[in-house]
Amino acid sequence: MAKIERLSIDGIQLGEGPHWDVKSQSLFFVDIRGPTLFKYTPATKQIVSIKTGTDPVGFIIPVKGKKDHFVIGEKLNITLIHWDTTSNQIVSKEVLHTLSEPSTNRINDAKCDASGRLWLGTMTDGKDIEDGAGSSTATRRKEG
Repeated sequence: MAKIERLSIDGIQLGEGPHWDVKSQSLFFVDIRGPTLFKYTPATKQIVSIKTGTDPVGFIIPVKGKKDHFVIGEKLNITLIHWDTTSNQIVSKEVLHTLSEPSTNRINDAKCDASGRLWLGTMTDGKDIEDGAGSSTATRRKEG
């Protein structure tokens, strides 16, 4: 059986959205409440993290073919960022789309499929989870 190791990072409030990047051999994930992005490289045990602002961040997914470019979910925004993980700076940030959801909701998590579609889910952004308040969405950005 495979050995399971716990990755313990002080200060994480709500870690979610793990994404293994084969090319960099790194695990990307978020602290929703942080709101912070993380990159963990098991070979070196190095952890790099950066705050994104004040809105909850639900996921991070590397952009295929673009080093240090990621799609993230901030509150109700799907955002493209250039996070230079070497200098640990956000070089640029562009909101690609804002979901038409109640302002009390936030993006919770997301994954991309083999066709490049982004599948995401939303939920109430509070302690009380309301039935029917969240949604599931799929989107694809046009070329360019």
